[in-house]
Amino acid sequence: MEGKKVLVADDEPFAQNLLKMLYGALKVECMVVANGKEALEAYQKSPDFAHILMDIHMPVMDGYDSTKQIRAHEKAKGLPRCKILGLSGDGDPKTKAACITAGMDDLLVKPLKKDQLSQYL
Repeated sequence: MEGKKVLVADDEPFAQNLLKMLYGALKVECMVVANGKEALEAYQKSPDFAHILMDIHMPVMDGYDSTKQIRAHEKAKGLPRCKILGLSGDGDPKTKAACITAGMDDLLVKPLKKDQLSQYL
C-alpha cells in the first residue's frame, strides 16, 4: 500500500488525527482538509487519490455537495472515477442511500478500524 495517497475531508480535529494515524499505520499518505469545499479544491488540483474519505456533515460545504461537484468535475475533464467513501456516525440505511445518490461509492460508520480503510486501497 506504500506510495498510495488518500484525501480525508473531516471537520473534527480528533477524527482528523485518528485517520492520519490509521492511514500512517497502513503506510498511506493522507492529505486532510476541513470541509467539502477544500476537498473539491484539493481534488481539482491533484486527482490522483486512491480514494476520498468524505464526512457527510461539514461546515462551508457538506460531503454530499462536494461529492456531486467532484463527479461533475470528473465528467467535464474526462477523469476516471475516484472512489468516494462517505463517513458518518449514522449507519441508517437512509443515510447510505443519500450517499449513493450523491455519487459516493459506500458509507463507512464511525468509529473506523484500520481494516475497513485497507479494503478500499
